[in-house]
Amino acid sequence: MEKVITIFDWWDGPLCGLASYKGSICIYERIFDEIRDEWSDEYYLTPIEEADVNTLLRDWNRWRDTVQNERPLDSYYSLEDKANYLRIIELSEQKRAYKKVAVFHGRYDKGYIPIEYYVEWRE
Repeated sequence: MEKVITIFDWWDGPLCGLASYKGSICIYERIFDEIRDEWSDEYYLTPIEEADVNTLLRDWNRWRDTVQNERPLDSYYSLEDKANYLRIIELSEQKRAYKKVAVFHGRYDKGYIPIEYYVEWRE
């Protein structure tokens, strides 16, 4: 199993975030099944550069700080440098490298902050 580093979005399970895959940090993105009109168990995985990982982790640390210190969520969502976060996520959509089924295990805290949260990537 691989470590889930972040959960950026959630809807009946993780939608997007950072996780390990074969020793690389990847953005994972849950695939929506248009025919069934629901989220599938499949994810796109996109390896990303260290600089982009650092940018996303800075954003993630702001989220954690907001949630753990019970600050108003507006203080997080109003940050001006969200453009870098969105740019990286959008670029990952153009570079998707893998398509895998995911089975998540473990636990997460308030704000979907992974505590001991892992994913098993399957064909």
